[in-house]
Parts: sequence; structure tokens; C-alpha cells
Amino acid sequence: MTTKTLRFTLLALTATVVFTSCKGKNDTPSPNPDVPNVKHAERKDIVGKLEQITVYRYNEKGQVVSSSSATYDRQFRPLTDIYSTFKNGKFVPSVDGYYTYDLEGRLVLYKYGEVGFPGLEERYTYSDGLLVSYEEYSEKAGRNTKTVLYTNDKGKRVSSSTTEQIEGSTEKTETYSLFTYKEGKEIETIFSDKARTQKIGMVETIYDDLGRVVQREAQGTEIFGYGGSRKYHEYSEKKYGIFGESLFELNKSYDEKGAVTRSELNQITYTKYNAQGLPIEGIESGREEQNKFTIEYKFFK
Repeated sequence: MTTKTLRFTLLALTATVVFTSCKGKNDTPSPNPDVPNVKHAERKDIVGKLEQITVYRYNEKGQVVSSSSATYDRQFRPLTDIYSTFKNGKFVPSVDGYYTYDLEGRLVLYKYGEVGFPGLEERYTYSDGLLVSYEEYSEKAGRNTKTVLYTNDKGKRVSSSTTEQIEGSTEKTETYSLFTYKEGKEIETIFSDKARTQKIGMVETIYDDLGRVVQREAQGTEIFGYGGSRKYHEYSEKKYGIFGESLFELNKSYDEKGAVTRSELNQITYTKYNAQGLPIEGIESGREEQNKFTIEYKFFK
């Protein structure tokens, strides 16, 4: 069981919002050594200018099969994202998401789900400029997961948290976490009891200068509300591009003897850029598949 971090997975190419402000920082350009002599755009080149990104994906025959479209405000905060499938000669929206911010520009609500069906919500509340609670709510299942965060380390990271999982308003499980820091890593110890005596997990996390997770290793025992449990050991790495998109994501799972039981690599390689240095074509690789995609942009007038 790992600490919740904001993540938006509807689009392979979309901005990633983090808890802390990133003003004055640039994302790493999205490079490709196979495309020489192209000056790749940086985040400062698109903030306040780029209004919409649309990604089109193709099958092995070169036929378009789906699209993902994301819109942004002038601070490059995501406003909407829509995933559509191509059927009978037109794009049909199947999954969508909507973002709401407070007057300080902080995310307070993210609603997403399958079009025409009950959706999911992620809710955030703040106090003195710091995140103090995070909630997930499923309209379909009537299930609410609430994480209450207590911050007393000058807002760098949460120093403790309590998570409650409520199913049908009848069942509830709780875990408790303590956080310490060592050589730039966040060390999270997870407990199953309020007294914090029964340790059930440990997580080590490394962040980049924008507060995004770039490496994480977690192992321990996950406790379920119905009384069951399972042991886990997981490792992940991630690299980002200028849109906040995941260029490289490696996920591994291990058994109790340390042998790899699952290894999954997802990667984006850009193969063509426009005159503005923005990628317009590339390949998505993952699970032994490679799919071509193209990108279109819309700018504020």
C-alpha cells in the first residue's frame, strides 16, 4: 500500500499536476537522439500559449483507432481530457475527465469515468496553503477512500497520514504512516494500528525538482477490509517530458525470494517534430506492442 500521489492516466500525453507549485521551473525537453538538429521546445515555450493537445493512435495497418484530447488554461493546468474510439467513421467519446481549481489555482476536484455511466471523483482540501485531505469516491460502488494528511515539516512532504476505506458505509479499514527523510529520499513506514507498533510496510521514494515521483520501491503486507492480506514488493521508475507526459515507465514486482514475477516497460519515442520544436509523431511501446501516434496542437489566440 503506497501513499497516494496525484496521477491522471486517461491520456498518454497530458500535463501532470502536482501538489506544490512549479512556477519558474522547466520540464525536461522530450528528446530523441534519432532526430538530430532539432531544437526541442521546453515548458516555457508552451505555458500560456498551448490550449489543446490531441493525440491520434493507429493500428498496424495505419488506420486511426482512437484519440485523446486534453485542454488547458493559460497556466497550463489541465481542464478536460477525453478519450475517444474511432467507430463508423467518427470519434465516439468513451472516457472523460474534468478538473476544478480554487482561487489559489490548486486542484480541488477531478471527476472522471466512462461516458454515460457513474464516475469517480478525487477531492482535495487545503489549510494554510498545504494539502490536508484527499478523498476518492466511486458513484457506482458507493465507496469512499479518505486520506487525512497532517503536515508539520514546512510543507515539503506529509509527516503522517491516516487512510480510511469505507464500503457501503459499513466496512472500514485504517492504516497509519510515518515519514522520515534520508539522503533526498522519503522513507515511509506503514502501520496497521493507531499506536504504530505493527509495521506492515516500507516505501522509499525519490522525487525530481518538480515534486514528481521518479523512483519508488515498496514492500510489506497489504491489509484488506474483509480480513485478508497479501505480501508485496514493487519497484518503479519514471521519466517525464515537457507536457508532464510519461516518456519512460518501468514497473517490477518480486516474490518473497526476490525473483522478478512481473516486469513491464512503457515508453514513448518521438520520431518527428514541427518547426516549433514540438513532437508531432512518435511510437508508444509497451507489452510487446508498438503503436504509432500523431499529435495536433491548438494555441490560444
